[in-house]
Amino acid sequence: VFGTSQFGKYGPLFSVVMIVMIGHAIIRHRLMDIRVVIKKGVVYIAAFVAAGAILAGLIVGSSALFPGERWGLSREILLGLFVAVLFHPLKGGIQRGLDRYVYRGTYDYQQTLREVSRKMATMLDLGSLLPYLCDVIGRTMRPDMIKVYLHLTAREDYWLAAARRFAAESTAPEPEAVGDSSSLPQWLRTERTHLLRDDLARGEPDTMMRAALSQLISLGGALAFPIWDEDRLNGVLILGPKLSGDPYFADDTDLLSTLAGQAGIAIKNAQLHQEVVLVNEYIDNILKTMESGVVAVSVERKITLFNPAAERMTGLPAASIRSGPVDQLPPTLAAPIDATLADGESRLQVETTISGITGRATPVICSTSPFRRPDGNILGAVLVFSDLTRLKELEEEDQHRAERLTLFGALASGIAHEIRNPLVAIKTFAQLLPKKFAEENFREDFAKIAVREIDRIEDLLERLRDLSGPSEESLRPLDLREPIEATLELLRGHLEEKRITLRWLYPVAPPPVPGDPRKLEQLFLNLFLNALEAMDPGGELTVRLDTQPGPNAMLRVEVSDTGCGIPETLLARIFEPFVTTKPRGSGLGLAICRAIADAHRATIRAENFASGRGTTMTIEFPAAVGSPEAVEA
Repeated sequence: VFGTSQFGKYGPLFSVVMIVMIGHAIIRHRLMDIRVVIKKGVVYIAAFVAAGAILAGLIVGSSALFPGERWGLSREILLGLFVAVLFHPLKGGIQRGLDRYVYRGTYDYQQTLREVSRKMATMLDLGSLLPYLCDVIGRTMRPDMIKVYLHLTAREDYWLAAARRFAAESTAPEPEAVGDSSSLPQWLRTERTHLLRDDLARGEPDTMMRAALSQLISLGGALAFPIWDEDRLNGVLILGPKLSGDPYFADDTDLLSTLAGQAGIAIKNAQLHQEVVLVNEYIDNILKTMESGVVAVSVERKITLFNPAAERMTGLPAASIRSGPVDQLPPTLAAPIDATLADGESRLQVETTISGITGRATPVICSTSPFRRPDGNILGAVLVFSDLTRLKELEEEDQHRAERLTLFGALASGIAHEIRNPLVAIKTFAQLLPKKFAEENFREDFAKIAVREIDRIEDLLERLRDLSGPSEESLRPLDLREPIEATLELLRGHLEEKRITLRWLYPVAPPPVPGDPRKLEQLFLNLFLNALEAMDPGGELTVRLDTQPGPNAMLRVEVSDTGCGIPETLLARIFEPFVTTKPRGSGLGLAICRAIADAHRATIRAENFASGRGTTMTIEFPAAVGSPEAVEA
């Protein structure tokens, strides 16, 4: 300004540089903050005093140890350099000690936020999230205590979820809950900002604020922050007074407000994760106890759910099939899932069969339904299928029971009918016996009729006994041609009498079958007699024996006639007892044939010729494997 300088004509220019450096120092080192100036000033003064004392002590000590002027100025320079190197760590130690002594810890605002954001974003467990939040706030603000009250699911009030004390433990019990309608939550919900106890000394608070401050003080807090879940107050963060006795400044409340906001998001995520975990566990427990198989598939055809019942019925391990393509499922299960994913339509109560890894076919009933987004797009599909094996067995048992009852009823009715007729004749003569006993002709007729009808009853009982078939012990390996030829020899007279042409066709050496010769002769006798009775004179009887090759060799006997055939209405029931086409037949002949065939593990069936004239009876016997001696053994 005056154009003069004791340092020369360039002196004023250095004033500009000095002003710029002073401005930079004020801005860079927060010299406008009186707290920073005082704090750093005290630290530097203490460091200068300590360094000066150390330097003076070193000079005095070195002079005492090394008297004389040999060292001179160089000694002082060396000691000064040593103290200069020692000054910075000395200042840092003094600052840390002073901070610990007066409870004034510094914190880096940005670093704290970065650390908390990164850490809390990875925490999905309230048991670890809340203690970490308390530790961070405790290290940063150094309050005497921290409490976190949360609005827990299925509870209306705010319950103490975490608490941490940094001063001497209080003997007073911690309140377990803060009422949802109490003053502090109501004020935080209305004002949507933090509540500071020092506000009580500033101005004149209204009644609601005074009640909220009173509740905050009763909880031992000096500062309360709301924890939000969108527009809902999800919790309350309460801090006690600082251990240093300092108030909470604007920087402190800004940092705590940011931490409370991030904590609200993290707490909400943790609560949602906990709910999802509980729902998944609940669903898993339900699926584990279900007897029906459940398979869920995403829209990308990836299996996302496979419960133990599905694992048991398909024989596929859930660990390997989960997250895999739907093609791993049996085709009968994969097809309806693909169809539902394609058209979005449900398929309900579809009966099918699945083959497990053992190859066993299991009857199932399955239903599919699509998963949809709110906009209607398909997210995936779910398949539910149930094992029908037991139901099918019950249905089969019921059917067999009904058939047996029907058969038993028909058998009882037939027996009653067949026995009633001879008994009626005997009873009629017995009623007339007192009046006509003196007549010789009557007595002779009565004796003949009584004997004849009793023989008829005995014959009926004998034929009923034949329905039981042979026992397992009576079966032995035999050549099936022997009982056939023996029966045909017995009927030679009947064949000649009715001029029936016989065609008897058989292989050279058929394999043996396990059988009872006497019962097989009775089987073929009944079949041949039925054929003879069905044909008019001049007919043709064909008996064919051939072998059916394969892993389970069979011998097939066909008895064909040129008679009138069996009515189509009776063809399916022709082997039932007392079902007959003859006017005076008992209806037991073919029933006995079927019983004998069943006892020999053979099948018997009847078929009419396509022309309508003639019938073929086919019996298939299992061939014995190996030699007759081996079969018998």
